[in-house]
Amino acid sequence: MPPNSFKRALREARPQIGLWTSLCSNVAVEVIAGAGFDWILVDTEHAPNELPLVYSQLQAMIGGTAAAVVRPAWNDAVLIKRFLDIGAQNLLIPYVQDAEEARAAVAATRYPPHGVRGVISLSSRANQYGPNQGLLPTGPRGALRDCADRDSGPHCRILKRSQR
Repeated sequence: MPPNSFKRALREARPQIGLWTSLCSNVAVEVIAGAGFDWILVDTEHAPNELPLVYSQLQAMIGGTAAAVVRPAWNDAVLIKRFLDIGAQNLLIPYVQDAEEARAAVAATRYPPHGVRGVISLSSRANQYGPNQGLLPTGPRGALRDCADRDSGPHCRILKRSQR
């Protein structure tokens, strides 16, 4: 997985300026991706963005200045897994009501034993279609180890909506 510039910038407390898009257009995203923003959020909660559209928008951002952030329509492990599999490195999980839901969202981005993310196909976009051998980090005896704290791991932000 390539380095996650957005995650690194947040960890270093560097101010980030970004833009939300709900236009569902890879052409529009390609234009704004090179406009000098640090990040662009592709919204699927309040926009008719589906997986193939998000996929083409992530492709359109390559070469631009902005890191992609995807907002899934819901805090759902299957949606989260699919966005990670197409190469999204940063997620903003909406409508999280309590600590249990927040833990579930984070667990969906991490491999066991720290989460529930399934092992990705080695021929997916998140693995650059095969050559990126670092996607499946292994620890002792080949066990998967969590890569969420490295610069290349996924970054998950929670949007809390209640006082629960």
